[in-house]
Amino acid sequence: MLRTITCALLCAALMGGCATRPRVALAPADGEQQLSSRESALFERTHFSLNGRIAVSNGNDGGSGRFFWEQRGPAFTLRFVAPVGAQNWRIESQPGQALLIESSGAVRVAATADELLQRELGWRVPSRSLRYWILGMRAPESDATPSFDEAGNLSSLSQAGWQIDYLGFDQTQQPPLPTKLFARSGKNEVRISIRTWAFDSP
Repeated sequence: MLRTITCALLCAALMGGCATRPRVALAPADGEQQLSSRESALFERTHFSLNGRIAVSNGNDGGSGRFFWEQRGPAFTLRFVAPVGAQNWRIESQPGQALLIESSGAVRVAATADELLQRELGWRVPSRSLRYWILGMRAPESDATPSFDEAGNLSSLSQAGWQIDYLGFDQTQQPPLPTKLFARSGKNEVRISIRTWAFDSP
């Protein structure tokens, strides 16, 4: 039932076009330096929260709605709020276990959040890496190839079979934080539009 209700939602309405900023094939030295400085500044900021909109598609089915992400070190909570009339849920994940809790109170259990999303919704979402990508960082567990715009700002990452395009940054944050990103792996797509950020002390 959860998959049926959620997958009936269309992803296309989340954002407008997906035009990306011009990027260069080889990372300029100043871009790599900026990215390394960004990662040094953000790596220890392990307690944060954000909210916005998300759309996920596997090429056939998908869903979209508001989302709320709260990161507390290696643990996180992801809440999904679909449009009126659809079912809502949240994931509570910590090392070794993840729970998907439906609005009805039903609880699904798996070893990881990725496994739950794939099994219950048919969504392929690399949540472990996404925790870094939403900050505009390379995930530490595998090699990544960044690209930069003409000013040396991060415009995309290629990592773990995913292509992540950055469509906007909040320049009022220091360092600037992504406001829109589009991740793609084959037919699997994750589009995120971030409205607000908050950082807390561990």
